[in-house]
Amino acid sequence: MAVDTITDTEEPEASTGVKTEVYLGLLWLGITVFTAYASLHGAPGGTGALGAAVAAMPDVLSASLITAASIAGAAASRYAGAGRRLLVGFVAGAAFGLVTAVGVRLAYGPGTSVTMLAITVAVACVLGGAFAILPEGVLGASLWAMTWVLFAGLILSVLKPNLLTVLGGGPAAAQAAQATAETRFLYLQPVVAGLLAAMHSVRALRADDPALFWFPVAGALPGLYLLATEGLGHLGGTSLSATPDGAVGEALLTDPTKIRYAVIVLAVGGLLGLLIGARRPK
Repeated sequence: MAVDTITDTEEPEASTGVKTEVYLGLLWLGITVFTAYASLHGAPGGTGALGAAVAAMPDVLSASLITAASIAGAAASRYAGAGRRLLVGFVAGAAFGLVTAVGVRLAYGPGTSVTMLAITVAVACVLGGAFAILPEGVLGASLWAMTWVLFAGLILSVLKPNLLTVLGGGPAAAQAAQATAETRFLYLQPVVAGLLAAMHSVRALRADDPALFWFPVAGALPGLYLLATEGLGHLGGTSLSATPDGAVGEALLTDPTKIRYAVIVLAVGGLLGLLIGARRPK
């Protein structure tokens, strides 16, 4: 009697954790839509649809990359093999990128410049889909940690006036003291974000009990997402600079302050992820 055997290790598996990834994807997709809406109905003094698109682009790139990673991770979670997950991730990222690029084009109007920005967003989605190659638990933990990095940036920005006073600045302080407080805040914000990234990535990973190597990787990934966003922004700005609207593209060129922020988040998240992960219960 013939006995059927399964030797392909990349056959679909039962999915675990997909609900979390889909939730994160929808969360970031909502952020993308809200950002686009806010930019189109933006503050006075805007420079038209193209200017609104450029102003919103850093946030749109970041949200698109993370949303694509979340959707791709959910789609690829049924497969054990890294190669199959990467392939599915690319397909999911490309599909979502196409939809997002069309949305950007429809929202901001026709023209070569807007088309280049739409292509940049599509590339961000494809890149986000590539992260599906990571083990499902690691990707999910990093995306959850990235959510807290976003919240940290938002909350600390709101609290900035009070924090500057605590750090030695404030309206009544001397100009030199205010400058020192600003510098301290610029380092405090990414350190706190990295700490939250490490804490929440480790908490999410502990249920899977992976090898120690994955704890610093998950903690550092939010910083890598931010660096990828900055690189794509630079790519978009450079491409836009070659068009008649080249002066507008300067707004997308790499900001050293944001790069420093991303590097600190990556370093702090990775280091603390390793230290906290090493203390997991045996």
